[in-house]
Amino acid sequence: MNEKLDQEKKELTKEERLELENQAIETLLQYGAKFSVPLKIFPRTAPKLIQWWNKHFPKLAIRWTDKRVPKKWLVEKEDVSDLMTDTTTELYMRRFHIRPLYLGTIDMIRSLELEIEFNEDAIQKNPSQESEKLFKYNKLMAKIVAVATLNISDVADPLNNEVKDLAKFFYTHLTSARLQRLCMIIDQLKNRGGFTNSIRLILQVPATTIPKADRVE
Repeated sequence: MNEKLDQEKKELTKEERLELENQAIETLLQYGAKFSVPLKIFPRTAPKLIQWWNKHFPKLAIRWTDKRVPKKWLVEKEDVSDLMTDTTTELYMRRFHIRPLYLGTIDMIRSLELEIEFNEDAIQKNPSQESEKLFKYNKLMAKIVAVATLNISDVADPLNNEVKDLAKFFYTHLTSARLQRLCMIIDQLKNRGGFTNSIRLILQVPATTIPKADRVE
């Protein structure tokens, strides 16, 4: 009896977990995903003269920005904990938001993915050596993340400067694990399953017959 109850509890847990996973995917498809990337420079404070002025004349405060950070970047300071040393460090974090992908963006990503040579049989036979070879696609994966993040019609041009600059940034600032994670999120945003089901439904709809025009004898 107890074994049956335990089994029912496990099955219910699986159903609940599946429901949560479906909700998470639906939320991702509707709102996209936000992520942050730490910069390789430590934050600076405003010069003391500006700090003094802003303290005594708040209504005439001078806005100071770190010139090392491009103005068009969305950057904020954030305290990041280091689990190894149990300390907290203030870092510049560049914010990004991968929004629901447009069809043109998905097509561009698909064309980039076709450049990847993947041999499942070779990986099964020699996983270590073959997996090592796949690291040569890190730059290409960084470009895929850049295309998805920009998500604009101009990305159809492979020589687009925005894509090149952002891809270089991701390549030099993301770890391998984070790059892989972002590519997994982008793959979910493409919603291939939903698109496949749509095609399946379209093909199942019976064709509408068009009546022939009446002949004039």
